[in-house]
Formats: sequence, structure tokens, C-alpha cells
Amino acid sequence: MIPSGPRFRLPTSLAILRNPDRAYQRWKGRYGSTFLARAVNGDVVITGDPVVIRDLFRATDHQVEPFRPDVLAPLLGPHSIFALKGQAHVEERKLLMPPFHGQRMRAYGDVIQACTLAELARWQPGDRVVMSDAMLTVSLQVIVQAVFGVQDAAGQAHWEALLRETIDAFDPLALFVPQLQKSWYPPYRRFAAARDALHAGLMEHIRRARSAPRGDDILSLLLDATYADGGAMSDEALRDELISLLFAGHETTQISMAWALYRLHERPETLHRLRAELDEAGSEPDALAKLPYLSAVVDETLRIDPIVPDVLRTLTVPMQLGPHQLAAGTHVAPVAAMVHRDPALYPDPDLFEPQRFLDGRFRPWEFLPFGGGTRRCVGAALATYEM
Repeated sequence: MIPSGPRFRLPTSLAILRNPDRAYQRWKGRYGSTFLARAVNGDVVITGDPVVIRDLFRATDHQVEPFRPDVLAPLLGPHSIFALKGQAHVEERKLLMPPFHGQRMRAYGDVIQACTLAELARWQPGDRVVMSDAMLTVSLQVIVQAVFGVQDAAGQAHWEALLRETIDAFDPLALFVPQLQKSWYPPYRRFAAARDALHAGLMEHIRRARSAPRGDDILSLLLDATYADGGAMSDEALRDELISLLFAGHETTQISMAWALYRLHERPETLHRLRAELDEAGSEPDALAKLPYLSAVVDETLRIDPIVPDVLRTLTVPMQLGPHQLAAGTHVAPVAAMVHRDPALYPDPDLFEPQRFLDGRFRPWEFLPFGGGTRRCVGAALATYEM
């Protein structure tokens, strides 16, 4: 029997929106590592138990599906990988994976460096720099150039402005309360207008890209990719996947890098050690990406400040998850914010200590900043490489 957790839907949802780390830790102390929470978007089994998460991550695409894809579709589009189920998700994932791995992914290293150096060049002695804003500029420029394939300065400025407008208009509350995805709700009305403008711009961009010479950008690679039956992605599917990459990709780099710099300066000894490693490494992107302490800093940042505090799944069949027998239709949320602060896995969990990722290895259900299982984020490797 799963313990009953917080019962009142609105306060529960607001607590998650305002401070998910604090809310989940408080509830774990009160109800244990697995409990039922009632929120405005449904009843969800919340878990920070690695055994339960392990069993869930071992499920196939035919045993689990995304949580409330009807809620995601108006935001990301019906063809988004986040909204697809079953075999459709399997096929889409196979098509999307190659551009995010191996030599193809490493081709973006020079673009990432150039975007970062361009932002740094704007800083002057005495400037006050808001790091989350600076990192947003970098991440959006990487998306514009490496994902959308826009090379001219005027086009880059245009797309950055269009993407910022859509991101700024996004209202997270609409994810929790689908009833707010209506024109009478002003924040959603503003988002819908920005989204529609982005849709129109992307459809025109995709049409032009189909007849243009191919580059190394992700859009070019996806234009030439084919499904198992030999068919190509439609313009609408390309549009929705590009929007999904925008919303999933900009935040990882922006927020994680801002937190990384904060944590490094909070513990100067970690900053000094990182600088010493970087000083000996030169500037070649691939060599930098393989530095052990730098990689540990990235992982420790994603552990202590996970971008997505929980990942939601819906069971399509009855399943045994750890000690719990759950019915089909049950919503389950593995919570990184609980697992990553488990002292049994991470001693002194509130301490920023990159060394822990050099001393040991953590299994996918113990370290899950990008989710896990068959629905693990397809861009995880690129996001880590970019950081």
C-alpha cells in the first residue's frame, strides 16, 4: 500500500511550482520515499526510491507512455517526441538520436565556443553581469546556429529575438492546469500568439532549408533522415521537434551553467582546481569535453541543482515497481530532487563536491538529470557536451 501524501491539489501544485526541491524533501521526510500526491493535473505516485525508479526505467515504450500528452501538444506540437506514444515514439527516437551523438555532435564544438566567446567579448570591467541572462544568450545562439543552421548575423539576431519572445511568454502554470490553455487566460493568450509567430517562421525556414545546400546543423541532418519505411519527416514534424529542442535545450545550458558558476564561486577551492585543469588543456573542444574534473563539475551541478526535478510517466499495463504493484493508468514520477539528495547515495548531499563523481559511478536510477529509460532526453549528450 502506497502511503497517501499531500491531499489538497492546489497547495500541492503551488508548492511544486514555487520550490520543488524543498517541497519534495519535506514530503519525503513526512511520507517516505514513495507516496501518492494529488495535484491539479492528476494523482501521481511520487518516488525517490532508486529500486522503484530502476524498475520503471526498464519498462518498454509499450508499457509506459508520456504523462498527459494532451497537455503538451498545444505547447510543443502534436508531433513532438515528448507527446508521442508506443511505436511512434520508438521510430521518432531512432530518427532523432544520430545527430546528438558521436562525431556529428562534436562538430558543434566550435559553434558552442564561438557563441560563448562572443558573449564574453561583450563584458567590460565593472559590468554587472546577470549570469542566467548571459547563459541564455549563449544557449539561444547555439540553438540558432547548431540546430536551426542560421549562419548570417542578421538572421541570427532575428531568430534569437523570436525565440526569446516565445520563451518569455511561456507560462508553466498552463502545464499544471490544462484548463488555462484557453484564449481567455491572458498569459496563455500571449504565449499562443508568440508560438504561432514562431510556427509560421519555422515552417518558412524549413521550406527554404529543403531546397538549400545541407550543412552540419541538426535541421540539415533531420531533413535527410528517414524512418524505417523510407519516409521523411514532414514539415510539421520537423517544426514540432525543433520547438521541443528549443524548450528542452535552452534551459539545460542556461540554468545549469548559471548554477555551476554560482556553486564554483561559493566553494573557491573547486574553482581553483577547475581553472588549473583548464589552464593545462588548451582550447580544442573535444579535449576540453574529456577533462575529468570539468566533467565532474557538470555532473555535480546537475545533481545538486537538477533542471527538471521530476519526470512523469503513465503505466499502460499493470506493473511491479519495487515493492509496489501498480495498476495500468497509474501516473508515476521519479524525482531527481529526492534521489540526488539521498545521503545514502550522496554523503553530505547539500555540499557541492565534484570529487564524488571521480570517486564513484552512479547508475541511471541514482543519477537522473535527463530522466531515464526509453524516454531519456535525446539531447542529453549534447547538453552535457555544451556545458
